[in-house]
Formats: sequence, structure tokens, C-alpha cells
Amino acid sequence: MTVPKVIDKRVVWLDGLSLHAAEVLKKLKVREINGITPSEAEKEIVDLCGGFLYLLELSKEYGLFDSEDPFNLFEQETLH
Repeated sequence: MTVPKVIDKRVVWLDGLSLHAAEVLKKLKVREINGITPSEAEKEIVDLCGGFLYLLELSKEYGLFDSEDPFNLFEQETLH
């Protein structure tokens, strides 16, 4: 008998966003390597994406998703 796995939808959502943030950073870095100077808006996006990835990693490292969050808007989901 297989035990159903319970997932935290917050983690799934944030992990998906981290993939998008990493892709944006990659595209902007390639543009910079190709000699295209980033605009001020692009520099801000790089800071925003980098900050998000940094804080997500800290949140995971310090167990933020291991505890109950009274402001959690996401239900847990059981995978069968």
C-alpha cells in the first residue's frame, strides 16, 4: 500500500516562481554578455528576482514552511 504524499501548495507556487525568476536572470545576463546595457528597469528586475531567490532559499533553510502559518492562503493537497 502506497502512502499518499501531502504537499504544501505554497512551496509549489514559490518553486514555480523561482523557475521564472531564474529564467529572467538568465535572459538578462545573456543580453549583458552580448553587450546590451541593461536599462534601469532591467536592473531593478535583476535585484527583485535575485532578492526573491535569496529569501526563498533562506525561508527553506530556516524551516519557514515546516511550521503552521496563520496567514497561509493555500490548502495542503494530498497526492494519490
